[in-house]
Amino acid sequence: MRPLKISYATSAYNEGLNLQEFYSRCLESFLDIKNEWKGKFELDYTMIIVDNCSTDDTLKIIQNLVNADSRVIGITNATNYGAEPSFAIALDRAAENSDLIIFLCSDLQDPPELTVKMVRDLLLNETYDACLSLKQKSSGGPLLRALRHSYYKILGYSSRLQIVPDGFHGFGCFRTDIIRESLSYWHETGLNLRTCMSNASQTPTYIYYDQPNRLRGKSSYSILGYVQFAIRTLLAADAAGSRLALSMGSTGLIVALGVAMFLLLNYLSGNSKYHGGIPTVMALVIGSFGVQMLMFGVVSRQIEALRFQNFRPKVRHRQLKMNSE
Repeated sequence: MRPLKISYATSAYNEGLNLQEFYSRCLESFLDIKNEWKGKFELDYTMIIVDNCSTDDTLKIIQNLVNADSRVIGITNATNYGAEPSFAIALDRAAENSDLIIFLCSDLQDPPELTVKMVRDLLLNETYDACLSLKQKSSGGPLLRALRHSYYKILGYSSRLQIVPDGFHGFGCFRTDIIRESLSYWHETGLNLRTCMSNASQTPTYIYYDQPNRLRGKSSYSILGYVQFAIRTLLAADAAGSRLALSMGSTGLIVALGVAMFLLLNYLSGNSKYHGGIPTVMALVIGSFGVQMLMFGVVSRQIEALRFQNFRPKVRHRQLKMNSE
């Protein structure tokens, strides 16, 4: 038997009501994997949970898990850095000594039971570098689901790299070199983490599932929060500025040509009541100036992103120690 180490990597913010069940279901899934591959692999696991400065008893529960199971690694952030830096810390720690890394959210909306099939797919076929889970149906109301669906579509076209699969938010099982490459992308560019993970996975396989509703606790994102996060992510993408500028420029040109043709035909037919066309010319000049200013702003944003490439603020954190008592 050859050794195989699996790591579960997650972040938690005010997930005190979910963490114990999350740990239990992940452990049960690992035992199912271990039983399935008994005699072929000598399996072991670690679980990395990063607390993003929660205000409930999340940190206390993580400490209890660390005390009860030496394979659980608890990390706490110095302040609330947001979800992505916390996930990146967990993935970076998992990549230190793992063969397969399972990335999932701790709110139980990513069912840990799906990881059994994910691991099976990667062990049966070494050509697959990752198993990505795609949501066929997401949780929340119709408006929130529509916003998510639109976000996934637009996100795919905001990068020069391959398109992010619709419904992929990071949940999946990855070989360690894919996680290392994803983190390298993430640190060196303005791309969001799920885009980096998707593009690092060149030969993935997919699992489709319906995302269950959150049973306990409250999401850290409201609808307004989702919209703000989506806007920031899309504007930070590597191709967002150039493609947005091109779209606005093309649209402005088409509209200007259309208006010009309409005014010309209106003038030739004798229906124009303008004298000298002064108001029309003024409107076209002002509209053109507005489009140019928008394009200038977007291009300036893109230049700024390039100037600060390879720079992300350092995230301070510490690992929890096991208490003997």
